[in-house]
Amino acid sequence: MEKRDYRKEIFMNRLFVYGTLKQGQNRHYLLKDVEFEIAFLMGYEKQDPPSLGYPFIIRKEGKRVEGEVYLNISDSILQKIDIIEGEGDLYHRILVKVKTLKGEELNAFVYYPSQSLQDSFKSCY
Repeated sequence: MEKRDYRKEIFMNRLFVYGTLKQGQNRHYLLKDVEFEIAFLMGYEKQDPPSLGYPFIIRKEGKRVEGEVYLNISDSILQKIDIIEGEGDLYHRILVKVKTLKGEELNAFVYYPSQSLQDSFKSCY
């Protein structure tokens, strides 16, 4: 059995998406040629306030978010997505563990809402 090197894995460009970057959504064009798998993010819940027009996730024990994990995203695509997602302002790209349909656990980035975004829609959840 091959031993996995988790130190290298942490720096791989994987991205878990749950909203406008998913297949069939308006920003998916950025990831259309990237390999992906269906995956789940445990301990989080998806919020989709109608007045916002796009979803975000919050930490919530016992919940899970279904999405897609994209594998081996180029740095240039990730930088474009950072700009679109407002990384550092509207969202923060954080490292999480996701579980694929095959049961494999992978490290991946996800865009997590800033405190100000969460506070703006706190009444929704």
